[in-house]
Amino acid sequence: MRYLPIHQVKEDSILAIPVYNDSGSILLNANTILKNSYLTKLETLGYGGVYIYDDISSGIIVKELLSAQTKRNTVAALKSLNLDSCRLMAHSIVDELLDNPNVSYDMVNIAAYDNYTYIHCINVSVLSVIVGIGMGLNYTQLKHLSEAALLHDVGKVHIHLDILNKKGKLTEEEVSILRCHPEDGYNMIKDNTMISGLVKNAVLSHHENEDGSGYPRQLPGKNIHIYAKIIHVCDVYDALVSHRVYRPALNPADALEYLMSNSYIMFDVDCVKKILEYVSPYPTGITVQLSNGQEAIVLQQNTKHYLRPKIMILQTKEKIDLMKVFNLTILKIIT
Repeated sequence: MRYLPIHQVKEDSILAIPVYNDSGSILLNANTILKNSYLTKLETLGYGGVYIYDDISSGIIVKELLSAQTKRNTVAALKSLNLDSCRLMAHSIVDELLDNPNVSYDMVNIAAYDNYTYIHCINVSVLSVIVGIGMGLNYTQLKHLSEAALLHDVGKVHIHLDILNKKGKLTEEEVSILRCHPEDGYNMIKDNTMISGLVKNAVLSHHENEDGSGYPRQLPGKNIHIYAKIIHVCDVYDALVSHRVYRPALNPADALEYLMSNSYIMFDVDCVKKILEYVSPYPTGITVQLSNGQEAIVLQQNTKHYLRPKIMILQTKEKIDLMKVFNLTILKIIT
């Protein structure tokens, strides 16, 4: 299988990974034959691309980290604002990820405009737990981290979609409204005695920056809890790689570069280093340009060496392990 932007997908291509709607249910299942009407609808809904099966990518496997049932139940919990259900689903995310050996984030983000907030919260929870595992957090800490990440944007439910999905530049008033969501989210959960104070604090603090320039309290890095630091990095990463109505998605390599360039300013450097260990800048199934000018598809990751995966030259079908061929590098993602 491989990933292609919607406008590059040909009619009668076969869908490889399900597409989910705004309820977390499957909109199009794997193995669906993609007619032009389906592709037009997906593009209208705001899906940037999909994974397909074809002869070029035969044998390439991209695994979803969460089951369809967990995604569906988590979206339902978030949409209903059932905090007890959200906590249970956050714990399920931890359990599923801990059951996955050598867990890493190796997919292009697929989400529509309308269900972005819910899928974003799930993605941030998944990413945060992966980073937390890498940083050696224990099981209880991972559950708290997952809860906070899943609930980090709950305060946005009160913000009108006209602001969240505005194509143009936000006004000062709209920016002010948007920046209230950490406090609004905190106020929505602060009286729930089942939610840890550390979780509540992380929801409140996930937009604080290392240099004290963040909001709502302008905390310096030394006063920001590790949960909030992790969520901040993962939140921004997922936002950057997500296709939005007001801008196209950045590719993963460029998004990771943004995180690195803002270490010590916005982000905790240890959290950035850890996300670099577990998030592939060149996801499996994506097409890249090489330093020799040729195009290739990423076949498989080399664990802990994500800058140098195994690839296949599209023109010649030659398979190369970049960990063994050091005079060849990936320059950029082209799909």
